[in-house]
Amino acid sequence: MKHILLLIFVSGLMAQDFDHPERDHERSEKMEMMMVWKLTDELDLSPEQAEKFFPRLRKHRNELDEVKKMERALAGEMRKKMGEDEDLSEKDVKNTVKKATELRKKIVDLESEFLLGMDDILSPRQLAHLGMFKQKMMRNIRGELKEQHGKKGKRGKNMGRRGGKKRRGF
Repeated sequence: MKHILLLIFVSGLMAQDFDHPERDHERSEKMEMMMVWKLTDELDLSPEQAEKFFPRLRKHRNELDEVKKMERALAGEMRKKMGEDEDLSEKDVKNTVKKATELRKKIVDLESEFLLGMDDILSPRQLAHLGMFKQKMMRNIRGELKEQHGKKGKRGKNMGRRGGKKRRGF
């Protein structure tokens, strides 16, 4: 399940609509290149495997992006109705929840089909690494975010002591 969430997270990051599309496009390209490099290294892909693997991965990510767009549109419609103080019927809310659940199930199905469909390209060991790659990448991202937050937090804590002077480590 964690593997699926990682791929969803990465795909979601790639599909985000941000305020600065040109900067976000560069960021997406850099993330994609980094992911390709790390996957190639982690899975120890041969050139022949890479030729088959990455087009399927791209296709899979595009499929996920389409489902994510539908999910965002559905959420946007509901937010709009809520923002307009429009009376929401129980039926509308239930239908929206049902549609959102179906979209999430579709994402899980796409993930499962992708992973299970790679057995004609990847060895069992590589499939295991692919599954672990997603989990490992999420753990690394969380660790980096935690580390960045920790550094900011320490700076903020020290500024309040001794008249705002930074505390030295010795």
